[in-house]
Amino acid sequence: MPRLRGNAEITMDQKYRVGVPARFSGMFPEGSDLTLWDPQGDNQPYLVLLLEAYFDERFDSEYAAVEKAGRQDLLRDALGHMVPVELDAARRFVIPEPYNRKAGFDKGAKLFILANETYMEIWPLAVWRIWENNRRAAVSRFDYTPEPVRAVPQELSDDISA
Repeated sequence: MPRLRGNAEITMDQKYRVGVPARFSGMFPEGSDLTLWDPQGDNQPYLVLLLEAYFDERFDSEYAAVEKAGRQDLLRDALGHMVPVELDAARRFVIPEPYNRKAGFDKGAKLFILANETYMEIWPLAVWRIWENNRRAAVSRFDYTPEPVRAVPQELSDDISA
């Protein structure tokens, strides 16, 4: 299965439709069973668009790993916050009104799409920028910056300039 990678800034139209960016549309072939999910908890995207087949596979493994006492909460957090959606001929889908209200999306909202392997996270653009700036304040675990280019720590730069 191909993987989703990258991001895009998009605008919701006046009918609460969101278009799948062209470079991601191949992941969602015509007739795909898609699910819009409202994740629960802190530091979660506002909405997630994913293929039902991917969710089913992931959910089955999560369900099997959870203790019997926790399965009802898993069912509520996952299945209770999902709705099937369909792509129209223009590769758009409608975000249902209750989901817009909860996410705070309004007609013409600027959104940020983050492709995350097998699903797309949907964030309000302004919220994403704040969240990402705060997250980047910490050291990344995935840093490709070559050693000589990295900033010199203050205590070493004081020694160098002396």
